[in-house]
Amino acid sequence: MVDRLDRIVCWSTEVSINTLEKIRFAEVERERRNKRPILRYFLTMMLM
Repeated sequence: MVDRLDRIVCWSTEVSINTLEKIRFAEVERERRNKRPILRYFLTMMLM
């Protein structure tokens, strides 16, 4: 039971991280198109 729960927690954490990566990538892409380097720099510093 605990093993299964651990696996579910690990899996959902992985999914969350993947989702965050996709969101971050989309944000950076959008900023690149908008040509707002200051905001992009701020975003990358925040997410480091």
